[in-house]
Formats: sequence, C-alpha cells, structure tokens
Amino acid sequence: MARAKVILKPAPTNLASLIRGLYGRVAKQLKVDPSYVSRVARGERQSDEIELSLERELRRIMSMVSTSHNGAKRHSAKRSRTEVKKKKKVA
Repeated sequence: MARAKVILKPAPTNLASLIRGLYGRVAKQLKVDPSYVSRVARGERQSDEIELSLERELRRIMSMVSTSHNGAKRHSAKRSRTEVKKKKKVA
C-alpha cells in the first residue's frame, strides 16, 4: 500500500503574507461568509463575535512578527557562521 505524500508549505516570512486570508480564516472559524467578515471589519455591519475573532487573529499574527520568527519558530534573518563568530569575538 502506497503512502500518501504530505506536502509542507514553508511559513510566510512577511506581514502581507501572514495577513492574507485573515477574513477567510475568521469566517471559517465562525462558519460565516468571508464577505460578511469583511463588512464587519469595514464597519458596515456589527458583530462582537467577529470583531473579537479578528482581534485575536491579528494578535496572533503580530506576535509572530514581533518575535522576528517566520511562523515556523525559525529566525527570518539568516547569518553566516563567520558573522556569528566575529560577533562573539567582539563581545
């Protein structure tokens, strides 16, 4: 029996990529249409539940950005070994 191949996508490294799909993710969690989430976000409609979910999701995104990780618990800025060694010698 053949094994199913699992394709892992690398986590996005910039803010725009993290925010893309925000309304869709919130809509899926709350089982509503993404256009309704968009309308609530723009202030055309009101829903405390959707506003709280949007805030929660945005906090999650900002925590990934503020810790300078790319979402996969890896630093987004790569340094070579020589740069690390030079920095240790100076300190």
